[in-house]
Amino acid sequence: MLLLFFVVAHPANAIAPQDSGDEIALKVVTHQLCQRQVVMLGESASHGDGHTEAFKVALVEKLVNECGFDSVFFEASHYEFININRHLRGSKAVSVDQVSAAIGGLWKFDQEFQPLVPFLLEKAVAGKIFLGGIDDQLGELGQDYANVVMIGNLTMVLPQLESQECGLALHRRIYSEDAEADGYPKSDRAEISTCLSDIRSYYAEDKSKDRTNDEEWLEMIDATQRWISRDSLPDAEQIVARDKSMFRNFQWLRRQRPRRHKVILWAATVHIAKQADPTWADHTGTNFGSFVHQEYGARAFSLGFAVLTGTYRRGHDVHDQLTAPRDSVEVQALGESGLDAVYVGPAQLKAMGTRPGAIFRHSYQTLKWSNFLDGVVVFRMEFPPTSKRQR
Repeated sequence: MLLLFFVVAHPANAIAPQDSGDEIALKVVTHQLCQRQVVMLGESASHGDGHTEAFKVALVEKLVNECGFDSVFFEASHYEFININRHLRGSKAVSVDQVSAAIGGLWKFDQEFQPLVPFLLEKAVAGKIFLGGIDDQLGELGQDYANVVMIGNLTMVLPQLESQECGLALHRRIYSEDAEADGYPKSDRAEISTCLSDIRSYYAEDKSKDRTNDEEWLEMIDATQRWISRDSLPDAEQIVARDKSMFRNFQWLRRQRPRRHKVILWAATVHIAKQADPTWADHTGTNFGSFVHQEYGARAFSLGFAVLTGTYRRGHDVHDQLTAPRDSVEVQALGESGLDAVYVGPAQLKAMGTRPGAIFRHSYQTLKWSNFLDGVVVFRMEFPPTSKRQR
């Protein structure tokens, strides 16, 4: 595992420089989050921060091992993780590659992230944690179950002609880069909606004894239907509808664990914040995190990350972090301390009031950040993840 060398200031007690080190940093933030029921770990919308990833990996491991968190969900394929959990339930082998594929290309190729996958798989096989994805989107590279196998299994219950037409229409949608492109005509939307309704009726009326399996098919059908239904919406409304769907998927996953459980969610900060970025979506404040906080209140915690200097990845390119304004969260948090990282807790974030911060993405916005996050880890230096993608 990549070692982290930084120090974090505790909300109540500042840690002296001689106490610096990754163990101290993780201990402080773990202590803050340990008693919560739903902990949401954000990151920049560019998903290209290696230091942040490494910190989050170490934090997830400590929350699971030391605080009893028993569910880990990602902003990742709902369908792939349902299939993985079927395998685990049936004592079938699940590989690291399968879990990596379910998590998806935003993280699976990053060296800083990769140590987390075998850790999660080992715990899941032992029945100590439950894994899940909250995203309903199809078409992710390498997710052959969701894009191919699931579609084939769903459509096979239809009459032959309808099955072929539905399968082709879904294939065109899954592999189209633009929902309005010529390869995905609007007529396909109606075709898909109709056939998904027919498939749903089949599983809803199924009298087999395997109700768990049928309920999983119904869930995947409903999630696919929500994904398709967003194609007709303007971009801002699509963003809001996607967050609503992710929360519905989250609720479904939660119901699979009948006892009280503690959840870690890994996603972009724009999704997990207590309310949406006001420059994003439909400006209503509605996002995934707002639904979680409405339901869980003080038992939920939204943790953001920010950096003062360094570089980050966006797409395939590396960019320099913009110079932070003197009154920014980043400058004020780190101050003259010389510390490599500082944790800004709820009280400190509230006391900072309204000021610039590069927390949703690597550009500065002036907001009252305590309205959006419960805490922020500020690193002095960021670096892009090290890609292990095969060229």
